[in-house]
Amino acid sequence: MTHLPADNPKVAYALYKLEDLLNEQRENPHPDFTDITTHKDVVLARYQPMFSADHIPQLTEADFKSFLLFKNNHHWTSMNRVGKFMTEDMDLLREALTILVDESRPVRERLNELRPERYWGEHSKVSHLGMPMLTAILQVTQPDKYGVWNNTSDAGLKAVQLWNKDWEKQPAGDSYVEMNEIYLYFAKELDIDLWTLDSLWWMMKK
Repeated sequence: MTHLPADNPKVAYALYKLEDLLNEQRENPHPDFTDITTHKDVVLARYQPMFSADHIPQLTEADFKSFLLFKNNHHWTSMNRVGKFMTEDMDLLREALTILVDESRPVRERLNELRPERYWGEHSKVSHLGMPMLTAILQVTQPDKYGVWNNTSDAGLKAVQLWNKDWEKQPAGDSYVEMNEIYLYFAKELDIDLWTLDSLWWMMKK
């Protein structure tokens, strides 16, 4: 992990903003913050086994689509809108998910194989299986290791002035690794988990 210099004014500013928001939510939590953070264990208990390497070969369309619903994942909205595209070829989806959760390979390599472009491109493996979905599954399978990359985290990083324009240009796996190092740094400094950090990005966006 790259160690971000705490004396860097931009990093110090971002940490201050996040710490202030975290304290605010602890004192007077927004219903969304409460819903996301209090359901973590329930969501992990249900979906970690489902997205395990052993279970993916038996993964059904219904099970996968259940994860896309906010009422079940308590974290991400709108994913269900594109579920029909991701599940058009379940064998291909299972193959992609098997690659995604293979911790014997660097995450940069896995993501660049599945989704080298940030948005849909000719080299993407499964239609609409983009970074928001891929990294949400990574967070569920390895909650202490991976944060989420979606429009909400984009907005949060921009709000704390840490957005890097190169992330839109370079291979998506490379961008994610750099971004995730920032997530891990802030989670450690704030003494929170990555699930809670993701909810702070949401509150910052709101």
